Amino acid sequence: MSEITASPLSWPPQHPRTQDSDKVYGRFGKKSTSGYGMDSLTIAQGVSRIMVQIAAYTRIGQQRRIEPDNVIISSNLQLRADGLLRSNQKTPQDTGVAVYFTLDDKERCIPCDNYIRVADNLAAVAATLEALRTIERHGSNMFDAVFTGFTGLPSPEQVSKTTWRDVLDYWGDSLDQCKKIHRKLSSKTHPDRGGDPHEFQRIQTAWQQAQEALK
Repeated sequence: MSEITASPLSWPPQHPRTQDSDKVYGRFGKKSTSGYGMDSLTIAQGVSRIMVQIAAYTRIGQQRRIEPDNVIISSNLQLRADGLLRSNQKTPQDTGVAVYFTLDDKERCIPCDNYIRVADNLAAVAATLEALRTIERHGSNMFDAVFTGFTGLPSPEQVSKTTWRDVLDYWGDSLDQCKKIHRKLSSKTHPDRGGDPHEFQRIQTAWQQAQEALK
């Protein structure tokens, strides 16, 4: 799962984005002894729900089907130095999330940006994981067919034909000059400044490729 980061958001290019005007408030309330209430779900609880569903794909005493240490929950939330989510942070402009994992040796990704709150998008991914387990219990052929839509990485036909030169719009041979262009584009597209997280990620990937090519 190279070039996939927990922050900023690494959105799978084969999945379309939800327009801001189409996003809604979720109904994923906190769970209590009496069921689900309407109190707002926290981000930590959303992450916890995902990890509970990840663990549920393996029956007790059997080899893990999903290795939890390799799960990447990608979003525009800021991380602490230890890689965990920073608490009490401002809601990012792009509240989408994408959960990357390997299930039965196949790379998968479940993204969600349908909701206005990050926590609700996390809870929606958890609910999707649970629904897929239900499908698997009632018909493995259906499970495989449905999960095809959650491929973690694009197929060769889906991979963009553009090169790092196309992304950075630089055709020279000077690494220093390319670096200046990279800095300008990074500043323009950085999510903290209202830029597009997906475009920011493309620029970072292109810069890594440029350094290898021009060094």
